Amino acid sequence: MGSYFFTVIHIYMRSKFTIEFEKKYGDKIPDRKIPTLAKYFKIKKSLIQEAFNRGIGAYKTNPSSVRPSVKSAEEWALPRTYKFILNVENKRQNKPYPTGRGHDADLVERA
Repeated sequence: MGSYFFTVIHIYMRSKFTIEFEKKYGDKIPDRKIPTLAKYFKIKKSLIQEAFNRGIGAYKTNPSSVRPSVKSAEEWALPRTYKFILNVENKRQNKPYPTGRGHDADLVERA
């Protein structure tokens, strides 16, 4: 039961943005490094880095909003980066995307 239980819990605790990103692009991208993501999605590295940095900042400045399962700032920032990329892709396809606080709409517009 041990490893199965851990796998189920691990999947359950992941961000909905991580899950959506993995469903769409999981095996298409060789790694999750910023240069690789920038090249694959044709988004400036600096914009992806800024989205990631905002996630780090959100983790550090508003710890009460962080899920208890998140153990590091990087673990909090990565789903925000995925959300940013998903929003850029939606914009490029003329699909709606969220523009409220925390959705990095200003970065999406610059992408």
